[in-house]
Formats: sequence, structure tokens, C-alpha cells
Amino acid sequence: MERLGVIAKVDKPSDWVNSMVIVQTPGKMRICLDPNDLNKCVKREYTSLPTIDEVLSKISGAKVFTKIDAKDGYWQIPLTEKSSFLTVFNTPHGRYRYTRLPFGLNSANEIFQKRMTQAMENLDGVIVMYDDILICGRNMKEHDEILEKVLKRARNVGLRLNLKKCKFRTDELKYVGHVVTKDGLKADPDKVSDILKMPKPEDKAGVQRLLGSLNFL
Repeated sequence: MERLGVIAKVDKPSDWVNSMVIVQTPGKMRICLDPNDLNKCVKREYTSLPTIDEVLSKISGAKVFTKIDAKDGYWQIPLTEKSSFLTVFNTPHGRYRYTRLPFGLNSANEIFQKRMTQAMENLDGVIVMYDDILICGRNMKEHDEILEKVLKRARNVGLRLNLKKCKFRTDELKYVGHVVTKDGLKADPDKVSDILKMPKPEDKAGVQRLLGSLNFL
């Protein structure tokens, strides 16, 4: 992360020092911020996500789809120096600060969604949901014209893409808990199965997890 310029060493006193959290994911570990106190002071943007109705209206009549993934999404958003020093965190090797938007901030999702939406604004046939960009065309010609505009826009704003997670020119693909098809939007059977297998909620956190999963269907 230091080599990539995502974090930088801190050798002077700082007003804020957060904790570090290590999150285990398949095949790797992720270093995250644990800014409990900082989150109490962060001003939220409350950016809205596209609703299911908005998604349905945009894919109506579409027959060809592409999904583009933004590589290391949050890390593409630079922090100002003032904001960066709010994210100082302790490690066994000393203190570091984030120079890019970190996981853990309660406003990170909203900031990232807002920036991604702004990056792709005024492009017809395009839906942005966090780091996933969906391109919809009524035919191959229309689809390719939209795709070209999206790729040019990505280049102009410096948005890096993850080719391994992109899917091009198909009539069906999975998109944020749904399956987008030429016949409309369907629930992702894998997500439905995961919900059915979830344990019965026994506390507030359990109810929140269930509701969070249901909101995508």
C-alpha cells in the first residue's frame, strides 16, 4: 500500500490516531481503518443510489449489455492533505496516513458513488452503482457507441478499470444482486439462496444484515 501511494509514513505529531483492522478475504488480507471516533465527526453526503425502478427504465428495450469494473475503487479517490492527516492509524511498524479514500469511513460509499456518478454523468444507457458501470444498448451498434463514450470518459477522468472483472457484449449478466437480461431484470438466484440460508435474526445486527441483503432484491 505504501509502494502504491495509498498510505504514507507519519513521523510528526497528529491530532487523530485511529486503529487498524485486518479483514480476511479469500486469498488475501485487507488493511482497513477503524475510525469509530472520527466517524462521529464526519459530515455525511447521503448520496442516493439508483432505484430498481430507475434501473428498469434504463434497461427497458436493451438487448446488449456490458459491465465495467473500477479497479481498487476507493483508492482512486485522492484525499486532501488536511483530510489525509485525519486518517492517521497505528501499526506495529509506526503510524501511517491514507492518501486515498480508505475503507471504514462512514461517508466513503457516498463519496465514491458521487464521484463515479459525476464521472459518467449525461451518458445515456449507463447505470453507475459504486464500482460497477452497466452499459445498455438496444442493439450492438448502439451498445458499442455507448461503450466507446464510456471508455473515453474513463480515460479523460483517469479512471482505471479491472479487465478481469469486466464482461463485454452479452445478453445477460449479474449486476448488484440481480440478473440483467434482454427480457428485463431478475433476482440473482445465488443471492436468493444466500438469504434463504441466513440464520434467523436474533438481535438488531442480525435484522440489519437481513434487511441489507433484501434491499438488493
